[in-house]
Amino acid sequence: MKTGNQKTFDKYINLAKEVHRGKKWWGGSLLPFIGEIDSLMNDLGAKTLLDDGCGKAQGHPEHWSGYAKYDPAYPPFSEKPVGKFDVVICTDVMEHVPECCVDYVLREIFDYSKIAVFLARGRLSNGENKHLTVKPIEWWDGKIKELSENTNIPYILHEGMRGTGKTS
Repeated sequence: MKTGNQKTFDKYINLAKEVHRGKKWWGGSLLPFIGEIDSLMNDLGAKTLLDDGCGKAQGHPEHWSGYAKYDPAYPPFSEKPVGKFDVVICTDVMEHVPECCVDYVLREIFDYSKIAVFLARGRLSNGENKHLTVKPIEWWDGKIKELSENTNIPYILHEGMRGTGKTS
């Protein structure tokens, strides 16, 4: 990531840390997808999972206790993961990333994955919308499809939090 982009990214990570001091981002955005993620893991024979942008991870089911959690804005899970994981999930995260940093963050997510990536889609203390990169599903599909093809890692992309959308 370029220096200017890194400064922008760091600025928003710091603002996200402020949001985490409250009750927000407890990790429940993945709740509608747990069954689908479990099925994906089972269908692929996947043994390892990384929740990238897990928030406080309080929405994780008990049977996910051994899976890795990462959220750069939440100190208990802010240490960058090491290695690769069969499946990487990222729910309700990318729209919080400044647009200038989207490619970097997506690349990092795909770099952590061995088999598949699962992606699904308030205000910050300075008054800005915390959904910084709100784009139609076609925009996200274009960004993610190229990474998927280059890495040979398939992906699932949902629009909204209702589980409707597009699977590629």
